[in-house]
This record gives sequence, structure tokens and C-alpha cells, in this order.
Amino acid sequence: MTAQNVVESRGKAFVTARASVARTLLEALSTRCKSYCILSGYDRLPDHFDSDFDFMVDREDFERMPRIIDDVARQTGSRLFQAIDHELTGRAYFLGSLDGPSLTIVQPDCAADYRHFGRRWLPAKEVLAARRLHPHGFYIPSTAHEFAYLLIKRLNLRNFNREHGYRLHRLYVEDRIECGRMIARFCRGPEGSSIVRMASANDWAPMYDSLDSYRSAMMRSEKETLAQKVQSSPRRALHWFRRMVQPPGCWIAFTGTDDYAIALVLNAVSREFAPSFRTISYRRVLARVAGRKPANQARQSFAHGRVQHGAAASIAAVAGLWIENLATRLFRILPGMIGAELVLFDHCLHDLRVDSKRIGYGGPTWVLRAAARLSPRPGLVVLLDTPPEAMRSDRSGIPVSEITQRRSAYLDLVRDFSSQAVINASQEPAAVIHDAVEAVLAHLEGRTRKRLDIQA
Repeated sequence: MTAQNVVESRGKAFVTARASVARTLLEALSTRCKSYCILSGYDRLPDHFDSDFDFMVDREDFERMPRIIDDVARQTGSRLFQAIDHELTGRAYFLGSLDGPSLTIVQPDCAADYRHFGRRWLPAKEVLAARRLHPHGFYIPSTAHEFAYLLIKRLNLRNFNREHGYRLHRLYVEDRIECGRMIARFCRGPEGSSIVRMASANDWAPMYDSLDSYRSAMMRSEKETLAQKVQSSPRRALHWFRRMVQPPGCWIAFTGTDDYAIALVLNAVSREFAPSFRTISYRRVLARVAGRKPANQARQSFAHGRVQHGAAASIAAVAGLWIENLATRLFRILPGMIGAELVLFDHCLHDLRVDSKRIGYGGPTWVLRAAARLSPRPGLVVLLDTPPEAMRSDRSGIPVSEITQRRSAYLDLVRDFSSQAVINASQEPAAVIHDAVEAVLAHLEGRTRKRLDIQA
């Protein structure tokens, strides 16, 4: 199969998976919710939709939505593997289906009241009461509510283009009076009058030139009262507490004797899971040299060309790595995970129990065990394992006998982690990627089901 055929096949699978989820979700919303509406991007539903599947329900149905989304996933052959509470009344769900090494992700985004950056802009009760029936049989917001939703969202995100402007123009022309009222409600002053002129003429040049000034005017027009702030403060505190205790991000470490397989899998996991995390970061652990290598030493593999150091220097090196690892966890990994970041490690500090040659360690083994025991642990450890019959030393320059010994030690090491996976790294690259993506998918799915209290 040519590269073009692969791309076309993946594109068709992506469209088919999205359409299947959209159809099933629309049916579930119609039969299992009191009321709902699709907030935007519905013109080509259910077969196509260009952006996230954004919809609104009332508070009671919002609380029941995890079970509904999970049922949709089961019916469509996909898996609910991620949920991000981006607002007090907003949660993005991520459904994934694995086809070979490729992961197709669909993101239904559910809201009760429409909130953005902590402010409530459109109450669900108001929007749902004014909803209308689309010719394709599902509910959508009133013209004015869709106009307000799109305008508020684009200004809040500081992302406004000609397509957004044309959509706002069409909605405004459809109901000038109510859309004008929405503009007066959410953007007072000269900026509001300017939006009326732009929406009427479909000339958004002033918006492109000074987007921040329109956003600031909107933020000034919609401020929470003191009573509203007091009323919502307990829920805000609970929201952030849950986010810190159960961060939407994830820390995953890939380890093993085959650095080539680790690099292959790291790239694939970054690519396939990028839509389900806000950012992805990468860190190569144990890469720095503990001391200098003599100038006349022959060039060897990255990991094993080190000179063995004395006990004092070795203990100091491990202590430095341990402190660095702890600081990274507290000041880099944890904040990133709270912010929905996927943190990928190439090896981890625990590898020193198996492969202390990476830093030329020459001290007592109990120091390595203590450092590993006292170090923060990744949420998932994936071992890229090479079976004995497939072992060779051509990639690393390490004798096969040493690889065999370290392979056994790695297998013992990963058993100490509560969440771990072992993958046969001697397979074809596509199969290795598939197994790695499946391991990450299974870990995230189990974590999400537990957090959302979804029973098997």
C-alpha cells in the first residue's frame, strides 16, 4: 500500500468514526435527555462536522452525561479515555478507536451553563427554552443565542477569521433585532455599535485590527456580582481541588534496552494523542554525563561509553539526579498535568537500578534502590522489550549477553509499578506502535472510568 493510500484510508476511517459517534450521540441526546441543543457547527451533521461536537444540556443531564457518553462509545466501537473539566459546567470527552497504528479521536464537548474563563455567559435554562428544531431532526440554539455563543467564544479565544465573521453576518441578517440585543447585552459602548455595523455589512476589518479591545469591552460588560461570586466560590474551590488531585494530564515513561524503539514509540504516542491534551512535553532522563569522559576514550554508544566513577562521585551524581527529578516533578510535571499536559519520559530515574552504567555509577547498589524507592513514579511505565531470540548488538554496540542480563532486570523492574505494560519491540514498527498506543489508551481509559465512576 502506497503512502497516499494509507493517508486516504486513514482519512476515510476518521470520517466514518466521527459520523458514527455523531449519529449515536444525537440519538442518545434525543432519547435520554430532557432537552439539548447543538451549539454550533451543525450544518453538515451527522455525517460531517468541522470542529468539536459542542452541545448543551441542563444540569441534571450534565451529571448523567458520563454514562451516556460511555454507552455511545460502546455502541460505536470506541473507548472513552479522557475527560477534561475545562469549566465548572463544561466537560470535554475524548473517544478513541484504534485502527492499526492509527488512533481516531472524537471530542464531544458538553456544557450546562455556557462558561468561559470562569464567567457564566449563557445559562442553559435560557438557551434550551429558546431552542429550535433543525431540518435534520436535532435541536439547535435560537439565532440570537448562536450569534452570542459564537461571538463570545471567538473573542474569548482571541481567534477570529473571515469564516467566523461570515457566519456571524448570516445569523445577524436572519434576526437583526434579537442579535442586536445580544450585542448590547454582551458588548456595550462604541465597540458594541461597531460590531452592529460589522455584522450588518460583513466587514470585519476593525475586528481583525483590534481584537483585544473588543474582547476587553465584552469582559467589562459581563461581570459577576459579589453575590454570584460568593455563590459559586465553593464549586470553584471543589473544581480546582479535583483538578489538582486528579489532573487531566498524564506522566508516562518509556524504558528498555532498545533506544531506537523508544524513540519510535515516543514520536507515535505524541502524534496520536495530541488532540486529547492541551500540550505535550518530552524529557530525556539520565542523558547527562556524571563527570567528563577522557579525551582519548573511543566513541561508544550514548548510554554505555561512560567511565566508572568512584563511590563518592557516584553517590553525589545520584543525589543530584534525585533532587533534579523531585524538583521536576513538583515544579514542572505536576503543574503541567494540572494544565492537561501529556508528559513523556525517555527512561526514568528508576532505570538506574538496572542500568547504572548510563551515569558511570561505581557506588553501592543500596543507594540506587533508595533513590528509586523515594522518587516520584510515572502514571504508566511502558517497557519496550526485546525477546532473547531477537536480540542483537548492532544498534547499541552492547554485547548480547549484557543485553540479556539487563532485559531480565528490566522485566523485574516494571513489575514494581502498579500501572505498566510490556511490548515486544522486535515486531514490525507498525505493530510496535499499535501495541504502545493501545497500552496508553488502556491506561487512560481505566483512569477515566474510575474518575467518572463508570462501572464496567
